[in-house]
Formats: sequence, structure tokens, C-alpha cells
Amino acid sequence: MRRLPIYRLLLFGVSCLAPAHAASDGGQPADTTALFRYERAYDEMAAMLDSSDSVCLKRAVFLPEWAYVGDELNYNIYCARLDTMAAALRAFIAANRLDDAPIGAHIALFEFFVRPYAMNGYKPFDYEFEDCDGEVDFTNTFVTKLMRTHSGQCRSLPLLYKLLANEIGAEAYIAYAPCHTFVRHRDETGEGWINVELTSRNLPRDEFIIETMGITQEAIDKGTYMKPCGDREILLSLLVEMASGYLKKIGYIDPPVWRCIETVLTRDSTHLTALMVKSNCLNAIAQQQLRRLVERGLPVEPFVEQLRAIFSELNGRIDRTGYVEMPEHLREASRRAIDAEMMPLPSEEATPPVTKMYFGFLSFISSFERIWSEKFFVNNSSAAAPWARPWTRPSGP
Repeated sequence: MRRLPIYRLLLFGVSCLAPAHAASDGGQPADTTALFRYERAYDEMAAMLDSSDSVCLKRAVFLPEWAYVGDELNYNIYCARLDTMAAALRAFIAANRLDDAPIGAHIALFEFFVRPYAMNGYKPFDYEFEDCDGEVDFTNTFVTKLMRTHSGQCRSLPLLYKLLANEIGAEAYIAYAPCHTFVRHRDETGEGWINVELTSRNLPRDEFIIETMGITQEAIDKGTYMKPCGDREILLSLLVEMASGYLKKIGYIDPPVWRCIETVLTRDSTHLTALMVKSNCLNAIAQQQLRRLVERGLPVEPFVEQLRAIFSELNGRIDRTGYVEMPEHLREASRRAIDAEMMPLPSEEATPPVTKMYFGFLSFISSFERIWSEKFFVNNSSAAAPWARPWTRPSGP
């Protein structure tokens, strides 16, 4: 039987998504207890997708965080905190007679996050400036950490809003933008949409989000960005996030990573983040295998040619989602705007009625958008992507 050249054997491992145990960040010995937790979390979340019953989103949010942290996170305590918050919100709705308002529950939720009340322990929820992307401490992106400290970022804040909306029977959705997540819910007419931006405490219009984040019309049409996502779609994103958490925790591209990614892509072949994580993992494995070929003095060109074909197909799938790199000037503007434009909390003496305050943001938003456009928005054509485009989780909100 003819022996295959080693580069073909290596390529077979790449193309078939073999684990290859490539270190993603230097690597360390596998934590078998953590491996068990990730397997269990995956099994539960995959079972939710396969079931015809509704998704238990609060469980799905908890599981990846528990898999990363361990048993110091207690599900019963987590649920009890959600129940306490939901009960306080219901009391606030009743006390302020918001039951009859078409979006009364969302008015209460917004107040809960941005202003001090008894229902939040007189401690509104702040943006995590120090480590918003979890590079230093990955738990800074967790909902469980947000519930404990009232400090979060663009992943944890919208997810907690969504969980509480579910608990009090309000209809809310998660929407995605480049490097960002926010909340959407129907307006008082039931036909339009209101965007809830918790990182900067405002209600931006669609046009503002699209322009400042460089979102293409193709990405909107294909549902990559701006689409209101329900519980099952959020669950798919949570699986991708769990794969990223595994890479951060364990440091190796192991089968649990591939199971998460392939489960998502089986159900949504255009899921942008899953495609990007897959591209990153394949790129890491390819780089490792190329180093091995060089070390052994074997030819690399045939392997590189076949890699080009693999990455060309994968990058084509990414491009067809409408994705483009967010221009750096817009990314920097986003960071600066959150820092500079965080809405100051008014004094207790000057507190307006909650309904007036909620809709009073419209004038603030208009002036904020005008200032942003004047200061930051310029045209910038994106450069052509390389054939093997590595993608890393960008910093920012």
C-alpha cells in the first residue's frame, strides 16, 4: 500500500477537524474536572436544541459560566437572585402603575439598570471599564459576576436584561452588531423597534448603530446583525461562547470545542461567530503543522496550497454573511464615546416620572448622534482580506 506524504496526513487532520491538541494560548495540562463540566454543559445545551420544548435560557446562560468557574457557582443561588430581582421589578411596575402601559415592563427594566432604586439596592448597573473584554479575568464577561457586583459589559448586561424580561413576562430580544450586543423590544405601537443600549444607558436609533458600527446592508438582510434573536438563537451563540471559554480555560483545541462549533453550524451554517472561531482554530492547527513540516525538512508548498483552498471556502462563507472588518476609527470612537458619554445619573430631588425619563432620552440620543457623526464618522474603505484570515475577539464593549 502506497504511503501518503506526511503533509497529506496532516491536512486530513485539519480538514476533518481533528482535535490535533493544538495549543491556543500556550496551553497547559488538561483539567479533567473542567473537561467533565464542559462535557456536561454541552450535553444539556445540545439537548435543549434537540427538544421541542422551550429553551430554559437562564439554565443555558448559567452552564458555560459554571463550566469555566466550577462548583463555586451554585445554580440555586443564581436562580434565587433572579427571582429576587424579578419580584422587585413586579413591585415597581405595580407601584408606578406601569401594568397598563404598552411597554411598561421595559420602562421598569431600563430604570432597574440605569438608576438607583430600592429594587436594585440603590446601585445601578455600571460598565466594566477596566477589563471589558475579559482578557485579564474572563469572568468579567459573566452574568453571574454582573448580578453580584452590578458591573458588566456588552455581553452580560443585555443577557441579564433578557433573563429578567423572561421572568416578568416581557418580550425582549438580543441583537448583535460588530463587537457588540444589545437589547431590542417592540415599541408602544407593537410595530416598530426600540434599541436598548445598557453600556451607555441610552436608546439609539437603528441608523445610529448601523453608521457608527459600519454595518452593511447585506449583513442586515442576512440576519447577521440587527436581527432580534429569540431564546434558541441566543442558545447557539452561548454554545460558541462556551467553546471560546474552553479555549481560554484549557488552552487546547479539543473535541469539546469542535462539538460546540459544529452543533451551531449544523443548525445555522451562516452563524458568523461560529465560522470565525472555526477559522481561528483551523489557523492555529495549520500553523502548528507547518512548523512540524519545516522542522522535519519536508516540503510545505503542497500543504500550503491545500490550506488555501480550505480557508478560501471558509472565508467565502464568512464574507457571504455580509461581515466586514469594523474600521479602527469606528472601534476607537465606540470606546471613547462610552467613556465620555455615560449619562450622568440625576439627583434624587430632580427625579422625573419614569415614563417621562424613558422617552426623554430621545432628545439626548439626537444630540449624541449628531456629535458622534461630526467628531468621528469618516469614510474608510476596507482592505482585502488575506487568504488565511485569523480572527480574534476584538476589544471593546
